[in-house]
Amino acid sequence: MGYYIDPPEGTKEEWLTNHGVEVSGDLRWGHPPDTVLVCLVDNGPFTAAGICYNEAEFNEFRALDPAHEEIAESNARAEAQGIKVFNLDTGDQRPRKWYAVPRKSIIDVCPSVVDVLT
Repeated sequence: MGYYIDPPEGTKEEWLTNHGVEVSGDLRWGHPPDTVLVCLVDNGPFTAAGICYNEAEFNEFRALDPAHEEIAESNARAEAQGIKVFNLDTGDQRPRKWYAVPRKSIIDVCPSVVDVLT
C-alpha cells in the first residue's frame, strides 16, 4: 500500500504548499537527490498525497486509471466465473497534482519511509 503524507496539523494541500513546489509538464523519474516527488490524488471525498519513494511507485501514480471499458470487461470476466463484483471505480481519471518536496520534510512527516527512499 505505499506511504502517504498525513500531516499532524492542517490539510495535505496546505502541507504540500508550505513544504514543496508544485511541478508540471512531462514528468519522468529522476529528480535531485535531496527532493522527493509526491502525487496529490483527488479521490472525490478525500485526497491522498502519495510519496513516490522509488521509480515503481512513481509509475503507479503516473499510470492512468482504468477506463470505463476496462472496468466493464473486468467485471464481466469475474461475473462469468460466478464472482460478484462491487467496484467503486468510475472509469474517470482522478485529478493529480505533483510536488517536489525536500527529503528532510518527507522524513519528518513520514519517518517510516526513510528506509525505502531512493
